[in-house]
Amino acid sequence: MAKPLDGVTVVELATFVAAPVCGRLLADLGARVIKVEAARGDNWRGVGSVHCPNRYNKDENPVFDIYNTGKEFVSLNLKAPEGKEAMMKLLSGADVFLTNTRPAALKRLGLDTEEICAKFPGLIYALLLGYGEKGPDADKPAFDSTAFWSKSGFLHDQALRRDDFAPINPPFSMGDTVCGYLLLAEICAALLRKEKTGEGDIVSSGLFHNGIFTTGTMTLINQRPFGKKYPVTRIEHSVPGGMYRCSDDAWVYVGISSAPGKIPDMLAALGHPEVATDPNYLTPEMRVVDKEGIYEICRKAFLTNTSEYWLQKGVEHDFPIVKLNTYGSVYEDEQAWANGYLEKVAFASGNVDIMPTSPIEMKSVGELKTVPAEGVGAHTRRVLAELGYSEEQIEAMMAAGAAK
Repeated sequence: MAKPLDGVTVVELATFVAAPVCGRLLADLGARVIKVEAARGDNWRGVGSVHCPNRYNKDENPVFDIYNTGKEFVSLNLKAPEGKEAMMKLLSGADVFLTNTRPAALKRLGLDTEEICAKFPGLIYALLLGYGEKGPDADKPAFDSTAFWSKSGFLHDQALRRDDFAPINPPFSMGDTVCGYLLLAEICAALLRKEKTGEGDIVSSGLFHNGIFTTGTMTLINQRPFGKKYPVTRIEHSVPGGMYRCSDDAWVYVGISSAPGKIPDMLAALGHPEVATDPNYLTPEMRVVDKEGIYEICRKAFLTNTSEYWLQKGVEHDFPIVKLNTYGSVYEDEQAWANGYLEKVAFASGNVDIMPTSPIEMKSVGELKTVPAEGVGAHTRRVLAELGYSEEQIEAMMAAGAAK
């Protein structure tokens, strides 16, 4: 069965995560993705040595594989005339150029939107930005930790307000992935438009922009006239919902604020059905007035039994409650395995790692598997030969450092 993007060629000039995750998903959808790297390779290749020092080597690098599986790897020196020429030949046959290289660097390389789109009007130029193309921060180095999490207000305002207040730590790559998802959607929309009109397009997705949009509710309610003020305490957040410790020292989250009609069911499960009809707690406004009181009722009740007990009560009374996973326990989650959200990936070393599966779920795509990515320049010779280079020319390029 043909995949949706069969026949589409993507040239990726990107490092780290935000643009490469978009490239990986394009490959999952059937596109041919050719990743162009410098001789030293994508800097993200070395991140595995930081996070997984005991399981990291050139043949086993799951932190890199998760965002780069399914690609072909070509190494070119774009500062060398021969390397630049090969890049232009690649782009001449491509449908999409995907990059997160900073605008000033693209300009120096002659790969900026103005020059490339003039040469290849049918090309879709997909740019992953940090802080946007304009303004004082436009050409600053940007990562999800800085542009997405820090600038959006998340790290400061989602921390608990307390006497020893400190901002929270950002998760690795999560903001990058959000931005990659949007860029994927824009590319697919541009490909559909190109099929109808034959015209290329310029599409972009920015870390700072996505950070603002994904925290849009918080940004809105913290403005006048809404008057919300973050950070907040746990009690101020969503009582009677929110997080509660159980007798087994595990935590549960009750999403009752999103289903307020279930509050009486929750209180009945906690052994306090009388609270649901107490005049002090009849309306959301009244519950806001005495959040401390209702929080203490719930906090003490949850401490009387285990998390599994309360999960079962949630089933019996049909109110939304889940146990808080840790990053380390997600891989034991029965629901994740039942739906194929996790997979076991075997490496040449014989090691088998559990990794998240591709989030692409389409009948026309079928089951997707993560395959360990190959090394820098693994496909350079083959791709250059496809572009019309002779074996002698390829050898000369490699000897001159224009390719690897």
